[in-house]
Amino acid sequence: MTDNSLHPIDITLHKASAELDISWADGSATRLSGAMLRQFCACSGCRARNLIGTRLITDNTAIADVQMAGIAGLQIIFGDGHDRGVFPWAYLRAIEAGRALQHLDS
Repeated sequence: MTDNSLHPIDITLHKASAELDISWADGSATRLSGAMLRQFCACSGCRARNLIGTRLITDNTAIADVQMAGIAGLQIIFGDGHDRGVFPWAYLRAIEAGRALQHLDS
């Protein structure tokens, strides 16, 4: 059974401010910056860098585009060309709540 509160009802990309707004079915709202999303990218390359303690070096954390990743979440394309991160709905909510690393470990 899926938790319908985790499903978005509206997604807005603000390219000028590099922010993503998500309105959720449970009535809550999430605002995430491109810098935060880039920091918590969970693709295999970014996770490997984080595991060995190598910081991701990029000055361009703008969000160039957002695409649906099926029904499970979003694929975010960053201004530096990075496009491998898929962000499931629950992970986006965990990032906002400051629980991104705990979410990945669970």
